[in-house]
Amino acid sequence: MTYLAVLQDIGAQVADPDLDSYKERAKDHFLRALASMITADDFTENDIKGYIKLKTDLIFSTNPYDANALNILKIVDVMTDPLIPVDFSVYVKGFGDMRLLSHIEELRPEATEVFIYQVGINIYAVYRKIPGAESLDEIDFATSFTWADTGDFDVTGGNAAFIWASNTTSTFYQAQGDLLVAGVGSEWYQFTYTIDETTPFDGDGVATITTDFALVAKTLPLTPGTHTVYFKSAVAPTDFKIEVVSGSDTEGTFSFDDVTLKQLVVNSNFNPTSDVLMMKYIEDIDGTAWTDSTDLNATPIFFTDNFIRRGINIAAVTLLEEIRV
Repeated sequence: MTYLAVLQDIGAQVADPDLDSYKERAKDHFLRALASMITADDFTENDIKGYIKLKTDLIFSTNPYDANALNILKIVDVMTDPLIPVDFSVYVKGFGDMRLLSHIEELRPEATEVFIYQVGINIYAVYRKIPGAESLDEIDFATSFTWADTGDFDVTGGNAAFIWASNTTSTFYQAQGDLLVAGVGSEWYQFTYTIDETTPFDGDGVATITTDFALVAKTLPLTPGTHTVYFKSAVAPTDFKIEVVSGSDTEGTFSFDDVTLKQLVVNSNFNPTSDVLMMKYIEDIDGTAWTDSTDLNATPIFFTDNFIRRGINIAAVTLLEEIRV
């Protein structure tokens, strides 16, 4: 069928076979119908073989990968080069699958797995990371040589003890030069600590990791027990500092102890900066490859007649619904 015949067929079903009134809307509905069938997996590859593309040099040295230039409608599959031996497998996931990973450990990628998912023009690679080397010195506050304090904190007694004396800002910190491992910019970190509480705050007191080290201030729970939080580091992290700000309290006694700070590092056979992937995808059906001359007498490219016929039917129905509204 020619492009003209496609649009005339749609127009005929809404009493406009000559396309005097609904030509542009018929075009729009037809293209959307084709795209909707593809996103719903209602096609065979032979139906749209001209729109199936292969990118052979996908690499995640920057994650996410900016895929704007590829004009992707749908990722079909991702694999490694079949001629290059690797120790990992790649799986395409939906956004709905990915949102479950944070609280269902069994769904997270193993060291031999890489998950790929797309959001808009960005493609993300997810692979396993674990806490690396300890960044802090004297995590048990055995001495106060590497720790310093201000305000109501005291780091000289085997922990970082806080006893409220006034509503002010108090800190304890390890200067950049005293860290065992200097902070790395724009990376994820795990901070674990234990709180021993005698008297809780009775006002608005709050503790945070400051933006000296964190990209944005990270709030720390002050309830008794051991806590673990995750945060992204600043672009150029310096001192690791815990800050307590109190504005309306009249009491508060607690301590930080057994503090550990570790960068999350790759624990995967996949190296995002060097391992190259191959991605099969469907290019967006946007009509730019179709000639729209005066008589519209251009054959729709790359589609089987059966696929075109189904698209016509969907387009005619949705156009008729739109007109009736």
